[in-house]
Amino acid sequence: MTEQMEFPKPTAEHNKLKEHAGVWKVHSSFYMDPNPATPPMEVEAKETIEMFGDFWTRSVYESDFMGQPFQGQATLGYDPENKEYVSTWIDTMSPTFFNFRGNFEGDTLVMKGRAFDCMSKMEANYRTTEVHKSPDERVFEMFMSLPDGNEFKMMTHVYTRS
Repeated sequence: MTEQMEFPKPTAEHNKLKEHAGVWKVHSSFYMDPNPATPPMEVEAKETIEMFGDFWTRSVYESDFMGQPFQGQATLGYDPENKEYVSTWIDTMSPTFFNFRGNFEGDTLVMKGRAFDCMSKMEANYRTTEVHKSPDERVFEMFMSLPDGNEFKMMTHVYTRS
């Protein structure tokens, strides 16, 4: 090979990921019952997000959940070939691997995926939304599709930059 290899350059979508980098205080609400009258479990957490090169973020979410230490790890990037954001999630309380794909709709990143639900013991469709309210505040919500076609809001995370 006599020609020098040309490496990919970050796109505007990759550069947008840099807005996530930093340490965040997270107020998490976990909805344990599809009945909206049931109050959520409230948890304070911390998420540290760092750039992984120019194309990805990786994050660590840390809290106590139901009296146990809880950690989750995520990746977020942009796939320029398919023109969509891609994300993964794993955590210390579940053997389920989540894989999401989606795009911004205005200031909201909407992503969808399919994964095993440990409670129902079935595959389920999931949807997440992340609203960017300002450079220092964002709100993430996760929903699961129920067998009857309705969505159940599983969680809300309100992020404030530390």
